[in-house]
Amino acid sequence: MGHERTMQQVLKLRESERKEKMSSRVIALAVFFVALFAFIIPINDLYLRNTPLAGNLLPTNTVLVLLVFALLINPILRKFSPNLSFRPAELASLWALMVIPSGLAMAGFWRYILPQIANLLYSASPVNRWDTLLLPHAPDWLVVLDKVTVRGFYEGNAGRVIWDGWIKPFWFWLPFGCALLFATICLASLIRRQWVEHEHFTFPLVQLPYELVRTPASNSTLPPLFYARPFWLGFLFSACFHTFCGLNTHFPSVPAVRRIRRLGEYLTGFPWDSISGTFLNIYPAGVGLTYLLANEIAFSLWFFFVAERLQQILFARYGWTALGMSATDFVQFQQVGAVIGLLVVILWAGKVYWRKVLAKAVGKLKEHGDGDEPLPYPLAFWGLIAAVVFLISWLVVRKVSWILAVTFVLMALGFYLAAAWIASNGGMLMVQMRILSHDPIWALVGSRRFSPRDIIVSFLLQKAFTYDLRETLMPSLLNAMKMADLTNLSKRSLTLWGMVMISVAIPVALFSWMRICYTHGGANLEGSTFLQWHALHPYLLMVQAIDPGIQPNFVRSLGLVVGFSVFVGCFTLRRQLVWFPLHPMGLIVCRGWAMENLWLMILLGWAIKGLIVRYGGMSAYQGLKPLFLGLVLGDLAMGGVFGLVGAFTRKGYSVLP
Repeated sequence: MGHERTMQQVLKLRESERKEKMSSRVIALAVFFVALFAFIIPINDLYLRNTPLAGNLLPTNTVLVLLVFALLINPILRKFSPNLSFRPAELASLWALMVIPSGLAMAGFWRYILPQIANLLYSASPVNRWDTLLLPHAPDWLVVLDKVTVRGFYEGNAGRVIWDGWIKPFWFWLPFGCALLFATICLASLIRRQWVEHEHFTFPLVQLPYELVRTPASNSTLPPLFYARPFWLGFLFSACFHTFCGLNTHFPSVPAVRRIRRLGEYLTGFPWDSISGTFLNIYPAGVGLTYLLANEIAFSLWFFFVAERLQQILFARYGWTALGMSATDFVQFQQVGAVIGLLVVILWAGKVYWRKVLAKAVGKLKEHGDGDEPLPYPLAFWGLIAAVVFLISWLVVRKVSWILAVTFVLMALGFYLAAAWIASNGGMLMVQMRILSHDPIWALVGSRRFSPRDIIVSFLLQKAFTYDLRETLMPSLLNAMKMADLTNLSKRSLTLWGMVMISVAIPVALFSWMRICYTHGGANLEGSTFLQWHALHPYLLMVQAIDPGIQPNFVRSLGLVVGFSVFVGCFTLRRQLVWFPLHPMGLIVCRGWAMENLWLMILLGWAIKGLIVRYGGMSAYQGLKPLFLGLVLGDLAMGGVFGLVGAFTRKGYSVLP
């Protein structure tokens, strides 16, 4: 009897550990939605100029799909055909399969490749000197050099896509980009267990989607979140706020709060004019997400941003800028140093784990649970090595400097790790640091020792794959894996089908880009993508790097040292002193689009949470948590509403930055 009882317990344990795999109907739905959004996101963002449907690491479109299933489809199915209703694991897998490729249509892949490789020939002139400094050295495998192809892309060609001029550059960019995505998947698979099971990251961005897929309580038809009164207070606040602001955009007579302000409206004169452009923007979702963060993380995010502003004031006040020392450069290279510090910390803090990973990669060790890792350890480890070797070789065989090739690949993966670390542990809605992967090279040795061809390749790669991480793949992968953990979903199945979704999204998004550009002309679409900034930015940097050239710079090098030291120092002090309040995460993102837009909301969310916990305790914190989730969902829902309105009116209203 005892033996039988033991066997039954073992069988029950194995049954409880059995993971759900993707159902066929979820796979079909995921393929449909991934293809649909890959096609319409470029139209929404570039032509209609609406709130981005993806645009960040908690994509609006994925949450809206869950909302439709939670409020409409599943309640109907439960009433009329309960057997057909979607289980939590199915809804979780649908969200995860949509979120993995969500950024590929824009900043995660195509947004910075297509416009910039066509813009060199289109915008080159004696005025900007691109015709003499850049065009003669630009290889035809890197940029589009056919005038008819480029003119059609930027000015329209009655919808007829001229593919011939793109084929040769695509033979370089597509294999390189796909290998970089595969390296990212392998790296995410290797780091997942360390961050989830050993360091216990909180994954704040997963909390709202998880609430939307939870099983309703008995005698209920909706997930528990919708029966919490504080949730509706938060949701209605966001909805009403954006309703008035959005209507004001279309009908100026409608009263509304002005959401976008600058500090320069309130502080004027020297030295405050050095930070006059600081945003004072209102985004309720920023407050809601901050409420989910650990206090020290929220505090550090706004603290380091304020510290960056103070450095700008000090450089202006004491005239250091006039001496050729830039506060912007100094802070930028602190961020680069902090990223390098993060890589050192990841290796050092997880040294025991990485030894196990190596042992598993060579087949000497296997632990409980390895069978459901996103990828088998040998495949993930050797796949990462092979991808890195391929990426470096892909550049070196084209006579790109091996120093630049190695630096780009390693720093790009380092940037992805930084973005994932910040999103998984800090809940940042988007990560954008305004630093480039070759910044350490320019600071330490300058650019004059490299050929113009090297410099052109370098800056195009940096802009395409590392400048803007607001939709990068690794954080979305790890968020999807965390959702799998929460809902007993197979991570192996999720990862493999996620790779299928990536292979669907990339060509569909490419087709959509080409169709819209060759129909309306890129010059007539969203300005910052094509002509006002992003497609110009890498070429402006190239000209500086070639003539007069970037010299080794003491201020930049000092910034690297300071950033590295502050990051590692904060990390060490936090391990030694429990009370130490500064989390080094804030240093990495202290300068960039995300913090510039959200810093005030993070400060407000930190202050509100602090007051609630101090005077109400953890019970008050948990009781009011639905209110702040309501703020987030209200913003995302209104983004969908005004996206639909913009599709008909062709006038966008941006709910989120």
